[in-house]
Amino acid sequence: NNNVRKQYYEFLLGEYRQNIRIDFTQLGNAFYDMAYDGRWQDTFSMIAQKYNEVSSVRNGMEGERNMQGFVMCMLSLCSYYLMLPEVEMAHGYCDIFLLPDKVHFKDKNRVTHSYILELKYLKTNDSDAAAEEQWQEAREQLHRYSQDRVVRQSTTDTELHLIRMQMRTTELLRIEEVKG
Repeated sequence: NNNVRKQYYEFLLGEYRQNIRIDFTQLGNAFYDMAYDGRWQDTFSMIAQKYNEVSSVRNGMEGERNMQGFVMCMLSLCSYYLMLPEVEMAHGYCDIFLLPDKVHFKDKNRVTHSYILELKYLKTNDSDAAAEEQWQEAREQLHRYSQDRVVRQSTTDTELHLIRMQMRTTELLRIEEVKG
């Protein structure tokens, strides 16, 4: 249920606000660049950096769910998109689908970029071979999701970016856009 998820992320955001300093001007500028210019690198790098700053050993026990919750919490601050987590696509579930909010941003203010974000999490002792296998799996998932009928229909007037992001506990290992 998206309402419950939104409440959860808003709760997390409140907790994180008490513990970390977020430059909302810088984050807002990064969201703008992502929505209108397709420049997503600063947004996701900033989110990964903040995750690293606030995470503890205890967060590592929750693994990918904790990382995914934090990313969604930060993305919930972005009013340009409808954030759809765990959407079923092509017989799988994408981690996060960012669909432009066409109700609030239309006509000359139309958001021109949409995103599917696939998050991958590694434990400290996971091998480099496991990391590479996981990285390739993310590529395959993104290609499959991008071919989904609902994705193609809902992103017809935007440029769809397929982003894979891999972290080892709290450290960003790599992030890149997968080309169609």
